Amino acid sequence: MRFRVAVALLALLGATAASRSQASAQASLASSVLQTYRFDDPEAAGLESIRLLATPFSVAVPLLSSVAIDVSGAYAHGSAKGARGEEATLSGLTDTYVGMSFGSGVEWLVISAGASLPTGEYSHSASESLVSGVLAAELLPFAVKTWGSGGSVGGSLAAVRQMGAWGLGFSGGYRVAGEYEPLQEQAFAYRPGDQLYLRLALDRNVGAAGTLSAVVGLQRFGNDEVGGNELFRSGSRVEAVMSYAFALGLRSSALVYGGVYHRTNGTLLSQTSALRSASDSPSQQLFIGGTNLRLPLGRRAALLPSAEMRVFRAEDGASQGWVASAGSALDVRLWGASSGRRLVLTPTAQGRLGRVIIGEGLETGLVGWEAGVVLRVELAP
Repeated sequence: MRFRVAVALLALLGATAASRSQASAQASLASSVLQTYRFDDPEAAGLESIRLLATPFSVAVPLLSSVAIDVSGAYAHGSAKGARGEEATLSGLTDTYVGMSFGSGVEWLVISAGASLPTGEYSHSASESLVSGVLAAELLPFAVKTWGSGGSVGGSLAAVRQMGAWGLGFSGGYRVAGEYEPLQEQAFAYRPGDQLYLRLALDRNVGAAGTLSAVVGLQRFGNDEVGGNELFRSGSRVEAVMSYAFALGLRSSALVYGGVYHRTNGTLLSQTSALRSASDSPSQQLFIGGTNLRLPLGRRAALLPSAEMRVFRAEDGASQGWVASAGSALDVRLWGASSGRRLVLTPTAQGRLGRVIIGEGLETGLVGWEAGVVLRVELAP
């Protein structure tokens, strides 16, 4: 959940651009990131450390003037060390997303369809479930959140319009999830609920060199099923994010952003022999705020320092806390013109500090760091 100002409207449309005639293509030739966290009190956390090594890939290419295709996924290796030194690992491909978008002939309308192919490891042992559960935590910004979930198919519609000084964008879609067996020790078929998502974005220029953007969104989920029987209804997700991008002098720029992600209570619909421990889930809020800078270093490089604060709260007071991050990336153009085809190398580094409240009377500090590199090709219009 990092917010770059490719204007809120482009975040709204995801990997597709509002106008394919103006879209650029990107291909990640090589990418890798290492993230690690260590807990001050392993007994309280039930965990000494967690580490993730991920090699994501992403390609978005216009095929024709009105058609584009994008493919994304990752290979990842996660490892966790328990409070008493026990080791647990999880490795393999994640699910792979393949999508296609079509410009309807009206420049501001894009129709998309895609599928999440079940290439990931979706059936886990007890030790692998420990790793996947920690990586899925809302508080910690891991590069990979899930390995596999049985796949899904869906479609969406996105539109943008200029209305005077305002830019207005809307997107909506529906996703149907596939069935899978999450636990190797217990044979039962689990199917997540279908997902409906809507998002609205506004932006406008402020002053001579500033852009103010806002995004609000809603996700609603159908009932999860086990063996064809309804088990659980996930709470709805509501998001609200604002950002302000502005120039710093002639060549530098900055972005400040803040937002909240709220999830309502989840409800247990029935108890099954497969999942006796299932229960209602509390409402949750994730607050995020931060800043990104772009500082050119000559004609071929730019320094990209950043800082972010994440605060997670849960209705029951458990598994909540905060994490602060600071670091930088460096964009280096290895080859190509500033406008046109170019090869860009981007190493990154981040340091993190935080605190987690596990439950009443149980809390621990944490420290972490992240290092990564991306080599990508950009194809400007």
